[in-house]
Amino acid sequence: MAEMLVLSALTEAVISQAIERISYLLIYEAASLASVKDDVETLRIELRRMQSFLRSFDSRHAESADDSVRNWVSELRNIACEIEDVIEIFIVKAEASIVKGGSHLRKLRKQIDSIETRIKSIFESRSNYGIRFDSRDLATGGAGLSTVELRRSYPDDEEEENDEVTGLDTTVLKTRLLEEKDHLCAIPIVGMGGLGKTTLAKKVYNDCDVKQHFECCAWVLISQEYVARDVFSEILIQIGYSSQSHYTSVTEEILEARKKERELLKTVEEGELIGLIKNKLRGKRYVVVLDDIWRVDDWDSIKKIFPKGKEGSKVVFTTRMKELASYADPHGSPIEPPLLNLEESWELLYRKAFPSDVFGERGCPPEFERMGKEMVKKCGGLPLAIVVLGGLLRMKNSEDEWKKVEKDVNAHLNRYRYGQQYGVEEMLALSYHDLPYYLKPCFLYLGSFPEDMEIPRRKLIQLWIAEGLVTEPIATRGQTMEEIAEQYLRELIDRCMVQVGNRDYTGVGIKTCRVHHVVRDFCVSKAREDDFSEVIRQHEINHMMETSTSCFSIQQLTLTTRTRRIAIHPGCNLNPTRMHPHLRSLLCFDAISSSSLVQYIKSKNVRLLRVLEFGFNRSTMVSKCTVPTEIGQLIHLRYLGIRDAGKVKLPSSIENLRNLGTLNLRENAEVVLPLEILRLKRLKHLLLPFRTSFPHGFTWATYLLSDPRQIQTLKYIRFGQFLLRNKMLRCELTNLRNLGVHFKSNEEIRLFLLSPNLELRMLQSLHMSIPSNEGFSSLQPLCQCVILSKLFLDGKISKTHDLEFLPTSLTKLILCDSGLKEDPMPILEKLPNLRFLGLHNAYVGSEIVCGAEGFQRLETLQLFSLEEVTRWEVGEYAMPNLKRLHIKHMLELAMIPEGLKNITSLRELKISDMRRSFEDRLRVKDGIEGVDFYKVRHVSSISFSWTLPSKYQYF
Repeated sequence: MAEMLVLSALTEAVISQAIERISYLLIYEAASLASVKDDVETLRIELRRMQSFLRSFDSRHAESADDSVRNWVSELRNIACEIEDVIEIFIVKAEASIVKGGSHLRKLRKQIDSIETRIKSIFESRSNYGIRFDSRDLATGGAGLSTVELRRSYPDDEEEENDEVTGLDTTVLKTRLLEEKDHLCAIPIVGMGGLGKTTLAKKVYNDCDVKQHFECCAWVLISQEYVARDVFSEILIQIGYSSQSHYTSVTEEILEARKKERELLKTVEEGELIGLIKNKLRGKRYVVVLDDIWRVDDWDSIKKIFPKGKEGSKVVFTTRMKELASYADPHGSPIEPPLLNLEESWELLYRKAFPSDVFGERGCPPEFERMGKEMVKKCGGLPLAIVVLGGLLRMKNSEDEWKKVEKDVNAHLNRYRYGQQYGVEEMLALSYHDLPYYLKPCFLYLGSFPEDMEIPRRKLIQLWIAEGLVTEPIATRGQTMEEIAEQYLRELIDRCMVQVGNRDYTGVGIKTCRVHHVVRDFCVSKAREDDFSEVIRQHEINHMMETSTSCFSIQQLTLTTRTRRIAIHPGCNLNPTRMHPHLRSLLCFDAISSSSLVQYIKSKNVRLLRVLEFGFNRSTMVSKCTVPTEIGQLIHLRYLGIRDAGKVKLPSSIENLRNLGTLNLRENAEVVLPLEILRLKRLKHLLLPFRTSFPHGFTWATYLLSDPRQIQTLKYIRFGQFLLRNKMLRCELTNLRNLGVHFKSNEEIRLFLLSPNLELRMLQSLHMSIPSNEGFSSLQPLCQCVILSKLFLDGKISKTHDLEFLPTSLTKLILCDSGLKEDPMPILEKLPNLRFLGLHNAYVGSEIVCGAEGFQRLETLQLFSLEEVTRWEVGEYAMPNLKRLHIKHMLELAMIPEGLKNITSLRELKISDMRRSFEDRLRVKDGIEGVDFYKVRHVSSISFSWTLPSKYQYF
């Protein structure tokens, strides 16, 4: 039954998206469809009839569904997809001026007639399967489709991420890690998927005693998609390739820096990477965690990079394969996390199903507790199955809803033995079935990303919207489509089907998300089964090559001509000769050659693409990449992302992409844009590197955006010398939310910020930079930015008291190269919502004072390159919520302030590029505490790093 419900609900999602797509085309492609408008409207009515039937079908016929009924429902889905294809192909031909005379119109009408006949035949055949429904179900015609409401039952407050892990005893692993053995030790953690291996390893890895015991630490994912040089590069970055490797709190700046480091390492040969790792680890006590190893060959490939190191060095790895654990450590005993007992199982379910309220209290009615304890028995002690069940029950508020879940659990999990992996998969199927129809495709889409990838929230949302998974009618109720998509993601997280990866600088917002290995496997399998998407993975190709008796090619995978979404993972190549006439989405997570790209885009099979993202080969990082003119033929494209190129040049045909909503070129060294890009009427998000230019010396100041009211994100751009005549200032940038811009003079800044058409009240994020010989003469216009949350000012600030004009809404502020002569802290500490403050070479004075009771909400403080500061004072009750402090390159500062000892919330202290004498006051050597250690004894994580030339290290 559950399988049938899943199928019909996904089919409903496909049909709903088809209805919304046709509605969109009737509005925005009215010229192309003028001659066939009535025919297309007829198809929309048929789709609504099919949707109404499916909503009726779910609750009445799933119980008796068999394979024949399954095929019947699948045929409905196929017809919905075909309707989209027929209309969009007609639009492509109309755009190419192929529609001449009446032949193509007659062909389209013939196709529509054929579809209508098939729909009639399908509905007439339902009696053969015993399917009945009330005619009143059809009368609704899909009424209420555009009034779907998102569930609001999930809490607004976030549960504490560092919640104690139920039933996991960390003692054994921690003891083995801290043992002082004279040889390098391997410590395997073994068990089935969902048992808690990674959770156990992560908890011990982040333990304060463990962090202080080892001089170098690294954590890397291996997985079935193991690529040796990528793993080696990641290890090298984490053990100290550069300064950024020592950060544990992830910020935008750190993520950007790590991207640059990875790009630099792409030019290093694998053998040289191994040599660098060995040199860095030699003579040090280190620990490296390798998460999710699958093959003995992979272990053999990795273990060769580890030198003996100092006494007590360890390599920990998690695996599902007992034989691999025995191979790696034949004389030792692997650590096997036990299954949870009933008491522990109920404790975990209770925490997930009943989130704490604002007072930290949880409540569970007695009748719910009885049912919960019965259901949790069926989970067999597997933590992941319990967490997923908890996420499912969390959305149920009534006793009847709990009884329904209990019935489903009993029906589908009774046949599995205690602790069996299949119980997790069945629980996932039940939770997936319980998703509203609009969340099912969004959830399956997550399987397109590589395993354990930290998926950027903004990118995921933009992809969902481009795919049509977030429908526009829902977004017309005072919310943007981006805000609706954000709610989709939060509901998936609250259902425990998606995990939060990294939070943003506020500690509340979601920066990245990820899915558990087992959950992702379910996504990939279900998406493939339902022709939703196909993932090409290296380990599957390797397996087929090993088992195939003949010559193998990538075409032997399960790709079919019906495939609508393809994700190509690292280690796999794009096959430009493969026919995919219905393809809507192509995500390439590995580099491709320019020739393959050109050949693929020139083929006529990809004309219906809505999403295209790719990166170039490493060798092109120093070369010019010209995107083929034929890309302009992809008129349905909504998302285009290009990365890892030295210099990208877009063709003028880009103006044909009239549906393009997101153009992401930020991860390239340089971009040359055609003037025609300014004619894109539906462009919402334009992401560029700072080195962006127009041909022939034209600038942003010269031309007018086609429909500036659509623009929400515009970063990063440069304004040129013609700003005084700038037509852009006459644009109505009324929806601009994220802006990054480089100015050449203060006059440009003044005119830009004072422009009556620039709606500063809508700005949420602003990054402004200016050359060092200029500077910001006044910050007064910023007081108009009443909801501005993030502000980055790169350049001199003439007067310190100008900081008083900063909006009180700020939660993140970075001042860089500001040249402030007066201490800015007395002003900044009064910002009531500030959570993140970075002062990067921003102050040239000798003393900073954080006054008593100042910075009440500050959580992260970065003090970088304040080279003249000799004294820092922290007043009583200042920064009561500070969690992360990073001090870097302040060579005149002799010691940390006394007031830090009173900040009990502080849990992470980073010291970089400071004098050895400063560091020694904070270190513990051979059990002897430094003279200032008492000030930070309560801090759980203290780390030191040095990135300047070694001759400066012993100041």
